[in-house]
Amino acid sequence: MDYRNFDGKWLTSEKVFFDIPTSNDQPVNLMIYLRNNQRYPFSNIFLIARLKMGDSLLLCDTLEYAMANAEGQWLGKGFLEVKESKLLWKENYELSTKENLKVQLEHALRFNSSEKSIDTLEGIVSVGFAMEEISKDE
Repeated sequence: MDYRNFDGKWLTSEKVFFDIPTSNDQPVNLMIYLRNNQRYPFSNIFLIARLKMGDSLLLCDTLEYAMANAEGQWLGKGFLEVKESKLLWKENYELSTKENLKVQLEHALRFNSSEKSIDTLEGIVSVGFAMEEISKDE
């Protein structure tokens, strides 16, 4: 697993990139990890996730994940101020044996009735990415 750390805020201009090692023919789950603190102002988050091979775009998804429950309690794990959420992007995804694969993540949050994205997203401590092998029992 690889993380990109922020100083408590994620700027819109900061796109996060993760290199994917050359994969085998086994399907994997593509996972995104978010660490947030109490300054995160929303109960959800919108992300744009892209899978690229060099300059070619293989996959692009706009994702929405819940960050808090209806009572306002943070989802995710953690005992102190920071909570970590493990978010499924793609399940049982076949990457094949492509090389030069990269994941690009960016946030896409806006205030209600605004077309302009939020320049500085407070409360995001880090963003991570991992490929999880699927056990043969699943």
